[in-house]
Amino acid sequence: MLTIGGVKIGKNLRRVREDRLMTQQELAEAADLGLSTVLRIENDRVEPRFSTIRKLAKALDVNARELTKKEG
Repeated sequence: MLTIGGVKIGKNLRRVREDRLMTQQELAEAADLGLSTVLRIENDRVEPRFSTIRKLAKALDVNARELTKKEG
């Protein structure tokens, strides 16, 4: 499972996306990414670049730290 600093990005991304009632396709379009990219990130199959995390955070209207924070 891929992580950034020990954080599972996929779980955070899915939680925030679902909180925003967005589909994976809607998020992909809003972030100007491919659907397959969003799927791979959510399933922790790829470790996204920080520029991709920023795009996702902007599309979700959250700070990038929200996607990279460790759950307590």
